[in-house]
Amino acid sequence: MQLDLTFQLALAGHFRDLALWLPVPQDTPHQHRLALESAGNHAELALHHDPVHGAPMLFVRWPGVQDDPKLSVSTRVETQAVNCDLAQAHADAPLPEDARRYLAASTHVPVDGEVRTRAEAITQGLDTPADKLRALYDWVLAHAQRRFDVAWCGLGDVPAMLAAGEFCGKCVDINSLLVALCRAAGLPARTVLGVRAAPSRLAPALGASGDVTQALHTRAEVYLGGLGWVPADPADALKLADAGAPDTLQREVNAFLLGSAEASWIAYNHARDFQLDPPATGGPLNFFTAPYAETDGMPLDIEAGSQGYSIFSRPAGS
Repeated sequence: MQLDLTFQLALAGHFRDLALWLPVPQDTPHQHRLALESAGNHAELALHHDPVHGAPMLFVRWPGVQDDPKLSVSTRVETQAVNCDLAQAHADAPLPEDARRYLAASTHVPVDGEVRTRAEAITQGLDTPADKLRALYDWVLAHAQRRFDVAWCGLGDVPAMLAAGEFCGKCVDINSLLVALCRAAGLPARTVLGVRAAPSRLAPALGASGDVTQALHTRAEVYLGGLGWVPADPADALKLADAGAPDTLQREVNAFLLGSAEASWIAYNHARDFQLDPPATGGPLNFFTAPYAETDGMPLDIEAGSQGYSIFSRPAGS
């Protein structure tokens, strides 16, 4: 599937020394960025990648005093569906070095204390990574809940969830919980942040098209030997349940979303608790799904729903 994704930014007013970092789609074994074009009244624009996770971002500057900054970025992305058979995982396969880093804790994704205790209890008696992943996925489905009062995708703050004693939130929260449990159980795992960009064949609630500004969605990926990075998305399984889907469809989707993923979603990056490139004055970001901007060295709030910022998706060539 080829999709055209367009980011549009039009700010009203006067801005001094405006700098902006914009997430753009990444290249993966199942996704390729075919084109990237831009227009606007900026003075500088360059493609950067953070050195740890390789997150692609456009760095844009409007030096001095700029009236009504404007930016349009268009990219064509080719996506493929993913279908992994967990039974084909190799339990004794060595972990590559680039997967090992996703065993470590970060500010919002702990691996010790209560998380480790829970992960060990859930996976007790299980030997293979695939069996452990299935048990952790099923546990999150059984114990996590979506909260409609959580803004956008949530914060993915697992320590705060544990302190509150509630496994509640939106996609970043629920899938960050799975990632933390997997890491604590010795399975490399990461959140992958992106946007719904085409209709879903599974259910309308799991797809989007046209104006997709508010269609951000985060998945999880877990590394299994012999398979590589395997998608896992209990958050969307719970979303479908909240949408009132029939039980038979829920069971089908629950099983599908452990190991498989549709091509109707575009991944930005899997960076968490990281520094932008070039580094921003405001320091590390929790995650990167919307533009981050600073004017005169101070953060400027731009997010999904902010006036003047929008994202549009359509089939390539339409």
